[in-house]
Amino acid sequence: MDENSAVSSSAMPEQVAVVSVIIRDFIHLTERLSTEGLARLMGNYYEKVEALVAQQQGVLSSVSNHGMLVTFPFVPASDHPARRALRFSLSIALIAYQMRFLIRQSFPEAGLDHFGIGVGIHSGEVMSTQLGVAPYMQRVVSGHAVAVASLLAGKSKELDWNVVCSEQTCEAIGRGVRVRRRAEIGADWLKQPVRVVEVLVVREVEGEDVEATMRMARGSRSGHYKAFEPLLFEPGEEAIQMNLPQVPGYRCLKPVGRGGMSSVFLAERLSDKKLMALKFADSSVSEDSEVLYRFVEEYGLLEQVRHPHVLQIYDQGVTDDAVFIVMEYLPGGTLKQRIGQQGLEAGDAWRVLREIVQALIEVHERGIIHRDIKPENIMLRDDGSAVLGDFGVARRMHEVRADGCLEAVVATPYFMSPEQALGMPEDDRTDIYSMGAVFYNMLTALKPYTGDTLESIVQQHLTAATPSLQPKYRHWQPLLDGMMAKDKSQRHSARTLMAHMDTFKAMV
Repeated sequence: MDENSAVSSSAMPEQVAVVSVIIRDFIHLTERLSTEGLARLMGNYYEKVEALVAQQQGVLSSVSNHGMLVTFPFVPASDHPARRALRFSLSIALIAYQMRFLIRQSFPEAGLDHFGIGVGIHSGEVMSTQLGVAPYMQRVVSGHAVAVASLLAGKSKELDWNVVCSEQTCEAIGRGVRVRRRAEIGADWLKQPVRVVEVLVVREVEGEDVEATMRMARGSRSGHYKAFEPLLFEPGEEAIQMNLPQVPGYRCLKPVGRGGMSSVFLAERLSDKKLMALKFADSSVSEDSEVLYRFVEEYGLLEQVRHPHVLQIYDQGVTDDAVFIVMEYLPGGTLKQRIGQQGLEAGDAWRVLREIVQALIEVHERGIIHRDIKPENIMLRDDGSAVLGDFGVARRMHEVRADGCLEAVVATPYFMSPEQALGMPEDDRTDIYSMGAVFYNMLTALKPYTGDTLESIVQQHLTAATPSLQPKYRHWQPLLDGMMAKDKSQRHSARTLMAHMDTFKAMV
């Protein structure tokens, strides 16, 4: 056919990985937004998606109002098509979170639901057809793989999964894929159901498990997603000579903290000169889908919570080489720094405990578990009030319960709960145990349990008696016992703990 033909087809079928992406509840957007507003919103969304397609060497085959189809063909000297398809699919999560923020900013009165997407991935043969007249041609693909990928995307809401991948495609992806749940999806036109998995992350480095934060290095810091410590850095040559990140709308002033996977900078918001903290996923790992997933998940969890004792999140975005979160800047440092070698006065320790328990009531009622409460992750404002931050390993409660068990321990050894030490299912009372350990640390400047080896510390969390408070704090021992009970069924929830604390007012 010549170049002006209305239809042309490829001569041979092609083996590809197919990704179908749908916008959930799209009709709700059309009902609540003007035509101009909807066009602006969708333009922003598809602009970001197209950049991801190009990055993973895919082909945007078709686009509709509420969805799209992307194919990933074999590319010489590149990763397997299924692996590139999965990276693309996981990165779409970042765009969804960004769209939620954009919608909240741009259409605050529209009462829109959360912007959500569903992704289906399947591999197989497709046929390509060019429709239209040059130069306005559109590539349309068809075949069994397309139908299956579209079916999986449609089922994502029913399953309550973000990414639904056929088991066959998951096996082709190879190393580093982490899945959580499995299911079978049927349809009248299928000869047999499709076995699918919920894909969470894909690790790019063989053998590396970035979720295993139980490490003893540097005083048992988690090593990943460490709380930033503003007092670690002072203005000087390092800040002057450093190549500071460039972010539209902000001016980075100096580094204020570093972690295994992130860096934090003090920044000035240009619109009102307000100081903020910008947390960046380091450029060396920002292409790693697992790190990106965790970074995006932290924003997704924190944006739900508005509480005076929870770190406030204002924005999330992307620079040329990194993703970042814009956070509240807390110049008062961390609780660990305040505890030091002497501990806190009784009144100060009690106040911090109350404030963080108040924060946990809100966090837990939102269905979130922090999972890494420790003095480094509690920060202080100028007035001394405490703020719970660093939700880098937090998870939603229903996700933890669905796992049945955990593949890796995600806590700091000195403050972990017995169930974390055993790799057993966690719930909101996991945070209460860790907060009890922090309360003991505040009063005594000591860790609840210490040892020469990781194993000895873990064993004490499992079997040793609750540490005894000094005689002057002995009236708080029952409270500590209720927070650090080995059996979580005997442990306080945040709300019952607050009620119990109210009975101690006269003793503070």
